[in-house]
Amino acid sequence: LTGISPLIGTELCHLASIEGERPASELSENELTHLYRMFSLMMEDVKEGRFFPNIIYENGTPAEFASVPLTCFEGPGYESKPASSVSSLLETYYAEKSVITRIRQKSADLRRIVQTALERNYKKYDLQLKQLKDTEKRDKFRIYGELLNTYGYELSGGEKELSCLNYYTNETIRIPLDETKTAQENARKYFEKYNKQKRTFEALTELIQETKREIDHLESISASLDIALKEEDLTQIKMELTEYGFIKKHGPNMKKQKITSRPFHYLSSDGFHIYVGKNNYQNEELTFKFATGNDWWFHAKGIPGSHVIVKSEGRELPDRVFEEAGALAAFYSKGRENEKVEIDYIQKKNIKKVAGAAPGFVIYHTNYSLIAEPSNHFTEL
Repeated sequence: LTGISPLIGTELCHLASIEGERPASELSENELTHLYRMFSLMMEDVKEGRFFPNIIYENGTPAEFASVPLTCFEGPGYESKPASSVSSLLETYYAEKSVITRIRQKSADLRRIVQTALERNYKKYDLQLKQLKDTEKRDKFRIYGELLNTYGYELSGGEKELSCLNYYTNETIRIPLDETKTAQENARKYFEKYNKQKRTFEALTELIQETKREIDHLESISASLDIALKEEDLTQIKMELTEYGFIKKHGPNMKKQKITSRPFHYLSSDGFHIYVGKNNYQNEELTFKFATGNDWWFHAKGIPGSHVIVKSEGRELPDRVFEEAGALAAFYSKGRENEKVEIDYIQKKNIKKVAGAAPGFVIYHTNYSLIAEPSNHFTEL
């Protein structure tokens, strides 16, 4: 017997409950015996021709394959799919890897555009927050001005500060003064500082909201790129980037590409149809044009992700459907690599569109929540 690969070596160590990184010289007699027993059992299957061709998928992407079961890849995000033969396994694995590689190459430019815009907005957002923090003392300047107008008559001129009662807090306060100015002039100076910082605060508050909306929008596009599986899935993403000015249009007569990408469509274990948007345009259409009032809407809480719609068709959903739809909402979100993701769910009739926002952005209240493991064990219809 020759040619044990690192993958099979890892699987044998996993079966024997031994850390693969440990040198053989450190293993005890019992550990060595157990490891040899696992090896013998596996080789017995090989000798007898008992093969179990399977592909391991990590978050929907083919990661490894073998002709024996691979138990070392169990856990959230991993899924094993059997193949009818080693030949069909190799054909499927490399065909799918080729498609994913090609899509990643084609999406590289779009990812670069999104990432560049995100980094620029992150820097702008941090700077705006810092500038906003600098306006926190504006009310202090207003109070200084009011107190100088109230108690300024006590000054005779030339003082460097005024000590007086702050009638807002009933505590003594010390107000720095420019000794070359009168009490009224000092008060005017503080009111000018207050008004300037107040205007800055109001302008920055609006700018920060705009920057945050743009960051949220770009992060949602980034999430769409993560789940793009086909070239046509990239078409709508590129259209959105162009529509919102992240990609320059090449003239007014730019040819409009035909849209062939459609939302993912699955059937739950209880026979309910589940739809998952692949991008913001599809999310918008699913939620506001396709779903009806009593259909159920699912989304990862507080992070970019797909809208998941379960068509209720007037029936009450079993608990298992909520769990399966929640798992899909977690899987098709930025939290797909987490062990658990919190999912908000609510009936479509309680979802409202955010006025003036990018497609796919909604508001809702009185929603329910569940904790889901990111998973997609369904076959697309």
